[in-house]
Amino acid sequence: MELRHLRYFAAVADTLNFRAAAERLHLSTPALSKQIKNLEEELGVGLLERTTTHVRMTPAGAVFLGEARHILEQAERAMQLARAAAKGERGRLSVGNMGPLTASFMAACLTAYCTRYPDVEVNLIDLDLPSQLQALQRREIDVGFVPARLVPDLPEGFNHLAVLTTPLAAVVSAQHPLAAERVISFTQLARERLLCISGGATPITHRGYITELMRSRGLKPARIVEVQGYESLLAMVAGGQGVSIIGGRSGLLHVEGIAIRPLKETGEDTLLELHAVWRPDTGGRMAENFITEFRRVSHARQEAAPTASAARRRTKG
Repeated sequence: MELRHLRYFAAVADTLNFRAAAERLHLSTPALSKQIKNLEEELGVGLLERTTTHVRMTPAGAVFLGEARHILEQAERAMQLARAAAKGERGRLSVGNMGPLTASFMAACLTAYCTRYPDVEVNLIDLDLPSQLQALQRREIDVGFVPARLVPDLPEGFNHLAVLTTPLAAVVSAQHPLAAERVISFTQLARERLLCISGGATPITHRGYITELMRSRGLKPARIVEVQGYESLLAMVAGGQGVSIIGGRSGLLHVEGIAIRPLKETGEDTLLELHAVWRPDTGGRMAENFITEFRRVSHARQEAAPTASAARRRTKG
C-alpha cells in the first residue's frame, strides 16, 4: 500500500463518483477503478459498494477513510516540516556570543530573527574566542564570531562573512584620571594595570591582541592581569582595579561606573572587523539566515549611531 492509494480512495470517497474523482486526480476512470480494486484486495475487505447508478461506502470503508485522511494529513505535515527545515525556517540553532562585540546588536538581532523565523529555537551561549572556535569544530554551536585577522587560519570547510566593524576603545573607571581625557593614547594605557580576559598569551586571545597592539607601537605594558570573563573585567575596571582595551564600544555606553574613550592612535589595527563563522553541514540554512539578519541589524544600528551621537551633542550644546 502506498500513499497514492490512500489519496485515490479519499478522492472517490469525497465524490462517491469514479469519473469525478478520476478527473480530479488526472487519471482515467478505468485506471482509478483498478487502483481501488487493488487496494481492496490488499486489505482483504470491500471499501466501496458499486452499482451502475451509484457508489456507496461500506462500514469498513468509512473506518478506513478516517485513518487514511489522518495518514495523509500527517504525510503532508511531514513534507511541510521537511521543506521548512531545508529552508532554515524550523529547528534549533546554537549561537556563540562574544560579550561587548556582539552585545549591542544581539538582542535586536534575536528579536528580528525570531519574528521572521518563529519556529526556530535559538540557544545563545557566552564563549570567549578560543572556545568559540573549539565549539564550532566540535559542532557544539552552529554560528560563532572571529576577528578578520583569524579568518585565513580557519579550518577547511568553514564559511565566514563580515558582519560588523567596530573601533577599539579604552575602558577606564569613571573615577580614573584618564576618564577626564577626550581621547586616550596607547602610551598612557601602557603605564596602567592592563586587564584582559583570561585565555593565555597566544595571538587569538585578548591578552595576545593587546600585547601585539602595544608591541607594534614600540610599547610594553607595565603590567597585564588576566581576569575570568568579560563581566568580571568590567566590574574590575569600574572598581578601579585596572583599565582595558575592548571592541564593541556602543555595547558599553550604558555600563555603570566605567568611561569609554576613543583611542588617540588610528590605523587598521584599531578597527576590529568581526566575521560570523559557520559550517555548511552544521546549522545550514538556519545559520545563513541568522547571519543575514545579524548583519542587517548590526549595519543598521552602526549607521544610526553617528546620527544619535550628533543629536546628543546638539542637545548638550
